[in-house]
Amino acid sequence: MNNRSDPKFTRAMLVLLPLTTVFAQRGGDVEALLLRHKIPNAALTTPTMLVDASACYAAMEDMAETLGDVHFGAKVATEAANKGAPAIWKAAKNAVTLGDFLARIVVEIATQVDNVRYLFSASADAASFEVKRTLRVSGPTTQLDAIGVVFYVSLIKRGLGNTFDPKSIIVTAPTNAGFPPGFLPKSSFIKSNINGLRISFPPQWLWEPFSPGWDVVETPRGKFARDGSDDGATVAYFRSLLVANIGVEGLSLNRFAEFCGTHPRQMQRILSAQGVTYSQMKDEARRHLAVELVANTNTPIAQIGLRVGLSSPSALTRAFRQWTGKTPSHFRAETTRAQKPSEL
Repeated sequence: MNNRSDPKFTRAMLVLLPLTTVFAQRGGDVEALLLRHKIPNAALTTPTMLVDASACYAAMEDMAETLGDVHFGAKVATEAANKGAPAIWKAAKNAVTLGDFLARIVVEIATQVDNVRYLFSASADAASFEVKRTLRVSGPTTQLDAIGVVFYVSLIKRGLGNTFDPKSIIVTAPTNAGFPPGFLPKSSFIKSNINGLRISFPPQWLWEPFSPGWDVVETPRGKFARDGSDDGATVAYFRSLLVANIGVEGLSLNRFAEFCGTHPRQMQRILSAQGVTYSQMKDEARRHLAVELVANTNTPIAQIGLRVGLSSPSALTRAFRQWTGKTPSHFRAETTRAQKPSEL
């Protein structure tokens, strides 16, 4: 039986959901992808479901190969670093310096996954942030390496601002094939057969102020600002997280507030100040993603319903009629015809 203490298994929702969301938006068939790697569909909507980590890693490579884009994982990682990743939001929001942030990451990630170990060390010569895999991956790790390196390097760069110097960072990983062109100087990469990756940088960076600048406004007590001046930015942050997690089963206000690291009553106050309820925001997020997937991807209609948190195709059809006045199939057909170039 799969259990959380077995490093062979991981939470597919945490590992794959951001990737499969973009994969579907670019026309990928998520259902076929999961079937090829024997990953249950429910794994993308059930936070506690554990699946074989090797299958998740293979699915990452499959997505990039299917799209013909070796930089697929890196692009998703860059977006996550810029917008904010729920998995490390608590560590980022409570950190004051880079060293503080990395130390918190080691603790926070350990509570979420068992198939990697995060290590943080420092000496007079260098500081290092290392990700060690507890499972030896038999296949290629191009996407896996790119996602890890690009996400954390981009986050460090974003958090340090002008202090960051790409020439002062050293990345050690099995491959850099998935790194975007010019992401780091060639001299910054060391190829090694380590089972994971290592990011090294000057130790003085550890004491530099760290702020990723995500759309969350803090007070000294770690709460969202109470004066209402930045509630609009905070709600924008809520909306982006809600779209990313809208397929999660039973995404109640209380559960979503946990994702965002705030109290439900505080979230309600912020939303009320902007004239919106959680129910309205949830419906808007569901509509936004559903229309995007129907109009711009080939994702099966039945699968779209599950992706946006609806229980059945009929539930999606009813909701879609309310949103657009059309069924999903009709809307997709009209969009496809409109996108075809006219014949002269």
